[in-house]
Amino acid sequence: MKETLETALELRRTGELRESNRLLAELVDEHPDQAVLNYECAWSYDILAEEKEAIRFYEKAIGLGLPDSKAINAYAQLGLLHRLNGRLTESEEVLMTGMRKYWDAGLLKVFYSFTLYDMGKPGEAMRWLKDALLDSTVNLEIWLNHKAINYLGSNLDFDQTLIGEALANNRHRQSTVDEKSLVEKVAAVLEVFTPTYFHGGWSFEFDHYECHFSDPDENIRRAAVAAFAIMAGTWETGSAHPFTPQHERKFDGEFDPYYPCFELNNFVQAFYAEFHSIQLEFPIMTAYIIHSIDAIDERSKIRLEQKFPEMDSSLFRQFREEILLPYRQSKKRLPPLEDFLEEIRWEF
Repeated sequence: MKETLETALELRRTGELRESNRLLAELVDEHPDQAVLNYECAWSYDILAEEKEAIRFYEKAIGLGLPDSKAINAYAQLGLLHRLNGRLTESEEVLMTGMRKYWDAGLLKVFYSFTLYDMGKPGEAMRWLKDALLDSTVNLEIWLNHKAINYLGSNLDFDQTLIGEALANNRHRQSTVDEKSLVEKVAAVLEVFTPTYFHGGWSFEFDHYECHFSDPDENIRRAAVAAFAIMAGTWETGSAHPFTPQHERKFDGEFDPYYPCFELNNFVQAFYAEFHSIQLEFPIMTAYIIHSIDAIDERSKIRLEQKFPEMDSSLFRQFREEILLPYRQSKKRLPPLEDFLEEIRWEF
């Protein structure tokens, strides 16, 4: 079987499409439950524009279970064939089924957007095309405007003047700062921190936590470092985004330019300046902070000092070289979460 398959694929590569298709069809007859054979046979019929047969074999291949890369392409091609033959509902259902399984597959989102456009939903189509672009791009200029593209591409069917009016109204709001102490603000989050921990999407009431990493009061120091550790952790899991580049903030729902925001530059600067004393006093929270920031920096399509243009880039590069990279290279395992909570000394 393997030798015949390789022969069929080589014939396809050299343009012998009919002979390749004949061999693949024979192989499927002999081994009907081989998912990959059904997929290659479907692809062969697809190339020959014999769409009815291609659809039949794509459906069977998907049902038998394909490796991820082939499954993504099978869903995409099956959805495309239904669309090209005017079966838009079937196309939408197939592509959505594929996306539920492979959410990050940009190809499926692109083909889905084409189907939606044909269904008379241009705004929705553009939103999915925008998602595919943002999922796959490594272009620096696009990533610097990631949130703007995401926001505007998701609101094409809305009156843009209304969006502008909403932003203008927020500018006239009077912001009030809660009189609770820093420790009370952190305690309010810790009260509900369990059982979801860093996946709970916790948001802290604003305070300059970073200014208190070296506070004379031990409880304030502990609370300030705990706040940074939890913010970094929720950011790393994607459950919350406490740090947003300045140029993207106006695309967040209730944006108010007069209300202060957490500045990543300030937290990194303060953490870096007090690193040795923080690490000595709170080694576990320090490990969690480094782990989270390093994970975000490592998987980012552009470096964090580029994603946050307002950041002191030389400072962050130094922070990466002296703290993040040594941690990454040491491959240290995080201490248990119970130890993290014990270091905070929070009753749970």
